[in-house]
Amino acid sequence: MLTRKRAIAFMLLALLTTAVLRIPALQTAPPGLHYDEAANALLAADIGLRGNTPIFISSYTGKEPFFFYAAGGMMRLVGETVFSLRLTAVYLSILTIAAAYWMGREMMLDRRISIIAAALLAVSFWHLLFSRLGFRAISQPLLQALTIAALLRGLRKDAWGWLAIGGLFLGATAYTYLAARLFPVLLLLSLLPVLFNRQKLRERWQQLIVFGLVATLVLAPLAAYFISNPAAFWVRIGQVAPAIDGLSFRDSFARSFSMFFLKGDPYWRFNVPERPLFSIVTGAFLLIGWANSVWRLRKVPLDWQRFSLLIFILAPIIMLLPTALAVNEIVPSNLRAIGMIPFVFYLPAIGLNTFLRDLDKRYGRFSLTNSTLILGFLILWGGGLATYRAYLLEWAQTDEAYFESDGDLTAVAKYLNQTNLADKQVFIAALHYQHPTIAFLSDSYDTVKWLPESQALVFPAEGESLLIYPHSSPPPAWAAAYLPDPISHEREESFTVYAVPPAPDLLISQPMSINFGNAIVLDGVDVATGVSGGTLPITLYWHVLARPSATFKPFIHVEDAWGERWSGAESFAYPTAQWEEGDVIIQRVTLPIADGTPPGQYQLRVGLFDEGTGERLPKLDVDGRFAGSSHLIKDAPIAPP
Repeated sequence: MLTRKRAIAFMLLALLTTAVLRIPALQTAPPGLHYDEAANALLAADIGLRGNTPIFISSYTGKEPFFFYAAGGMMRLVGETVFSLRLTAVYLSILTIAAAYWMGREMMLDRRISIIAAALLAVSFWHLLFSRLGFRAISQPLLQALTIAALLRGLRKDAWGWLAIGGLFLGATAYTYLAARLFPVLLLLSLLPVLFNRQKLRERWQQLIVFGLVATLVLAPLAAYFISNPAAFWVRIGQVAPAIDGLSFRDSFARSFSMFFLKGDPYWRFNVPERPLFSIVTGAFLLIGWANSVWRLRKVPLDWQRFSLLIFILAPIIMLLPTALAVNEIVPSNLRAIGMIPFVFYLPAIGLNTFLRDLDKRYGRFSLTNSTLILGFLILWGGGLATYRAYLLEWAQTDEAYFESDGDLTAVAKYLNQTNLADKQVFIAALHYQHPTIAFLSDSYDTVKWLPESQALVFPAEGESLLIYPHSSPPPAWAAAYLPDPISHEREESFTVYAVPPAPDLLISQPMSINFGNAIVLDGVDVATGVSGGTLPITLYWHVLARPSATFKPFIHVEDAWGERWSGAESFAYPTAQWEEGDVIIQRVTLPIADGTPPGQYQLRVGLFDEGTGERLPKLDVDGRFAGSSHLIKDAPIAPP
C-alpha cells in the first residue's frame, strides 16, 4: 500500500517539477507579448494598480475577472511587468496540480492513481504552455478541481460546511473563463445518481440545495451584470458559434476528439501544430481508463462514487464542446478545451493502474506500490525532460512562435524605448489600432499614431516622421514610390523603419478639391481598372483642415449609371482621432468586385460618415454652402474576368 507520507513526498517532488518547468525564462518564453496577453496585462494593472473593480470586463469582447484580480495583486507585489502577469499563471497552475491530487483523494481513488494523474498533468505540454501564458483560462481547471473536491468531501462526510465551500468554488468558476459555462452541465449530469438516491433522497436534495444556493449567491453579481448587459454575455459566443457556411458540428466534434492522441491544435500560439494532448501510448491507457470507468459505474454501491465516475466519463465529451462548437474558429483548440483539465488526466492514470493490477495478478511478486512510484518518477523525470525540450528548446525558439506571439511588436516597443524620438512623429502600420503590446511595453505609446493594416501613408505638415512596419504588416507595394531607403537597426527581421520627409509633390491622375465639412479636402484620386470577379484598386489623396468633433470614416461605393450600388467599402485607414491640421493622407482602397458584375464604366461615390449616428460630413462648395453628402467620381472602368 502506498502510504500517505510517501504520497505526500512524491507530490512535493511533482510540485517542484511543475515549478522547474514553468518558472525559468518566464519573461522570454513564450517569446514576445501577444495582443491578447498585453491586453490582459493592461486590464490586470487597472485592477491592481489603478483601483478598477469590475464584475465583468467588457473590453476586448468581454473577459471574466478572476485571473485579473489575481494578476493585479501580483503586480502590486512584484511590479507592472510581463513577468508578474505570467507568474500569476504559474502559481495558479501549481495550485491546480495540488488541487487535482486532492480531488482524487476525495473521490477515494487509490493514491497511486492520484499521484500518476498529478505527474501527467505536471509534465503536460498542454498545461505547461498555458501555465506560462498570461491568459485567464488557466484559472478554470483550478476552480473546477476545488469545486469537485469540496463537494465530494461534503457528500461523503455529510459535512454541510464543505458543501457550502464547494458552492463557493462553483460560483467562482463562472468568473474564470468562457468555457466554464459548460461546467455546471457536467456537474448536473454527473450528480444524477446523487439527486435520485432513494435511500437518502431528502438529505441529498437538502445538501445540494445548500451547495447550489451558495453558488448562486457568489454568481449573483455576475448574473446581474449580464441581465443588465445581455450583449456582454452573448458577444463572444456569437463570434464562434455555428454558422451556415461554417464547419458542421459533426466534423468539428470529430476533429476535436482527435486532439486526444491523433491530431491536435494546429495553431502555433497554443501548440506545436497538430501535436496531440497525449502520446499514442498514454492515449491507449486513457481509453482503458475511460472504459474501466464505464464498466465500474454500475458496480460501485454509493451515489458519490457514481458521481465521481460520471465526472471522468462525461468530462471528455461535455468539456470538449467549447472547441467543438466553435466551428468558425480554429478546430480543435487547446485553449477552449482547457475545461477538460484536470479530469482527463485521471483517465490514463486509471488505465495504468488497471494495467499494473493485471500484471500483479499474473505475477504474484509484482509490487504495485513500488512500480507506481518508479513509474511516477519516470513520468516526472523523462516526461519533464521531454516537455522541457519540446517547449523551451524547440517551440519557444521557432520563428513561428515568435511572430505568432507578436514578437515583432515587442521588438518595436523596445526600439521606441531606446530611440530618441524628439521632434519626430512616429507612425506604426500595425494590423490593429492602438495595439496593446505597444501600450504596455513602450513609454512612447501616447505619442504614437497608427496606420491600421497599412492602408494609408501620412505626411505631417512639418518635419520628418518615423514610419515603422512590423513583420506582421509589411510595407505594401503601392507605398514603395513614397518611401526612402529603410533605416538599419538590430532587429530588421522583426520590423522595418523609414525616416519619411514632408509630403512630396504628388502626381494625381484626377486632381480635384472637394471640401467635406471644413475638416478634410479630397485632393484627387487614381482609379485603376477593376476586374469582374476581382478587385478595383483606388488611391485617394486628402489633406486635413481640422479635426472633427465626431469620429468619421471614409466610404466608397461603386455605382452604375442608374445609381445602383455594386460594391463598397468603409475605411479605417487613418482614424480621425489622429488628424492634425496640414496632414497629407494617401489612402489605398481595394474594392471587391463580385462575380458576374457586368464590364463597363462605373462611378464612385465618396464621402465620410459617423459610424455611430450615420451622420455624414457635408460636401461644401467654394462659397462654403451645402452641396451634398458625398462626391461622385466618373470613369471607374471594370473589365471582364
